[in-house]
Amino acid sequence: MRTTEQGERYFTAADAGAMFEPGLVTSSKDRRRVWYGVPDPADAVRVALTVARRSWLDAVAVVPAGAALAQAGLAMAFGEHLHEVRRRRGLRGACVTSPLPPPLPRSGLCRLPHLTTVEGPDETWREAVVWEVMTAERFRAWLGRDPVSLTTVEEWLPKLLALRGAVRVGTLPDTPAVRALQQLLQTRYLSIRLVLEHPSLFASLLSKETP
Repeated sequence: MRTTEQGERYFTAADAGAMFEPGLVTSSKDRRRVWYGVPDPADAVRVALTVARRSWLDAVAVVPAGAALAQAGLAMAFGEHLHEVRRRRGLRGACVTSPLPPPLPRSGLCRLPHLTTVEGPDETWREAVVWEVMTAERFRAWLGRDPVSLTTVEEWLPKLLALRGAVRVGTLPDTPAVRALQQLLQTRYLSIRLVLEHPSLFASLLSKETP
């Protein structure tokens, strides 16, 4: 497993080696992967959330039509990574991820855009998004509060990715908001959880200081 100095896992082309078609893929503890052909995206999300209740699964990736193979592999690898991180923190259950924004087929569901780092074949890093679907109950268990509106966060995504890149190369201006972010990043990395925990700070950063 490769990590940055701040402890963030990043992913390589090897993580995207599986060849997926539209539907969903499950991953179990021994890393066996099982394919389910469910072509309708909303149906695939419903099936994925049901399948994710099985105790022996680590991750379920919903792969819509049009998703690149590398994106599908990244969603699977990131779901397995999320499962391991949350298992250590006492949150059980498989994570349901997708390379593209998945539909929410019923009320009581949340769609999270996770901010990830990918290393390409040329060994350069880039920012990417992996989506997660979870119930409101699981959101509360994960973040410790009721679900919030994620519409604004989704609208922020291009600037959030640009902000992560600017943090990496050290091109942010010296402002109070940037200094506050840098203080947080001494022990954290810039994740969607950090954004949700400090929405006012990121609203300031993204409205004024992101290139």
